[in-house]
Amino acid sequence: MRSASTEQSAPEARARLSEKGRDRMWFTKALVAYDGSAASKNAVDLAMEMAKDSDQTQFLFVHVLKLPPVRSGTGVEAMFAEEAQNTLADLERMVAPLGDRAQARILRGTSPAEVLIKGAEEEGCDLIITGSRGRGGVSGYLGSVSYAVVQESPVAVLVAK
Repeated sequence: MRSASTEQSAPEARARLSEKGRDRMWFTKALVAYDGSAASKNAVDLAMEMAKDSDQTQFLFVHVLKLPPVRSGTGVEAMFAEEAQNTLADLERMVAPLGDRAQARILRGTSPAEVLIKGAEEEGCDLIITGSRGRGGVSGYLGSVSYAVVQESPVAVLVAK
């Protein structure tokens, strides 16, 4: 099953949401991906705006700690884990205004796209919100992770620019 995806700016999404009316959102729980990039910050901002339009929606904000396919044992993993904890702390501060409607956590795995999709499925999310491009160096319209999520997700995907 292919996912429904939409790429739009935060102002466009807000305009569309304002037409729907308060407490009548088309989703009940969203997984929001955050990696510290500007595009992922836009995804968080978009989710925060969407939260204003419904008191019933829940949000799971996640940062993916990408693990190497083979354990390196060089201390690199500890460095990445520390960076992930710092990113999580930033994320928790950003979403604190949502109170108990939001959770923030770190997910771990070797493939960020697979981790996001699996996390959404396990948590009962019916929407994934991701930035159009992450911190990776791949150029193009969508980053490799957001592209893979759009292609493989069994739930709707909203891509924030």
